[in-house]
Amino acid sequence: MTTRALIYGTIAIDTLITPRGQVSSVLGGSGPYAALAARLITPQAELIGVVGEDFPAAYTAAMEARGVSMAQVARVPGRTFAWTGRYEDDMNRRSTVETVEGVQEHWQMQLSEEQRRCPIACACNVTPRLQLAMLRQCTAAHFRMADFMESWILRERSQVDTILSMVDMALMNDSEVRAYTGCEDVLVAGERLLAAGPRYAVVKHGSAGATLLQRCANGERRLFRCPAWPLAPAQDPTGAGDAFMGALAGCLCACLNGGTPRWEDLKSAMAVATVVAGAVCEHFGTIGLFSLSRAELERRLARFHDMTCW
Repeated sequence: MTTRALIYGTIAIDTLITPRGQVSSVLGGSGPYAALAARLITPQAELIGVVGEDFPAAYTAAMEARGVSMAQVARVPGRTFAWTGRYEDDMNRRSTVETVEGVQEHWQMQLSEEQRRCPIACACNVTPRLQLAMLRQCTAAHFRMADFMESWILRERSQVDTILSMVDMALMNDSEVRAYTGCEDVLVAGERLLAAGPRYAVVKHGSAGATLLQRCANGERRLFRCPAWPLAPAQDPTGAGDAFMGALAGCLCACLNGGTPRWEDLKSAMAVATVVAGAVCEHFGTIGLFSLSRAELERRLARFHDMTCW
């Protein structure tokens, strides 16, 4: 039985600068990346968020054409959230050139009763304040997920601690989990992340793959290391982590099992998320998600299985 995921994240207009080129005013934000990825896996993913009056109608139409409903996305007077990022030759490293909070800064989220009962609540990469606004309304969710950013971990530690105590799965990259735990050994840091509250932790290693850790009811720990999809070469890694999270949420829709998915299903979900994230990096912005069909995803998963035997 397929369940439903509620996905909340920024909806943005991005400018992206990488060693491979530059694009301006393209659809971005953690919400679209996650929602488009989830829709590759499940027909029941709902995007919520806010945009300004400058948000292009063409982007709304493109999302809806891919099966992502924009009906619950608020449009209010003002500018849409905008981000300009620059990547180094090592595209695991990036810097923010400019951020415009726009209408997101003061938007007050109010979920409907139906949304509050959504089985999977996915708090994508937004500020901890906004993540908490969602999670506190999703009290009936069977499975709650949250992604993080290093700057917020450093500046808003108490709110991050609260989020970690509320979610079933926390996702951080190498630098984020080190910043949170103060531990240089990533696997030890992942263990400490589990100790903060979530049942599952995913540590993303960029071009080196990702690690899934589980805190079992008997106190034991389980670990699964998934390599990355091979890229030759990456064009733009923006949104890969958001798409990774969205794909995981999409897979959970099919295997949630009352809130406790089987370990083997989670391992398969990690592989799916890895392949989807790799497709994102092959193009600028969200183009990779728009162009990736379910048939092509299945073909890549078969190749990935041959490469890794997951």
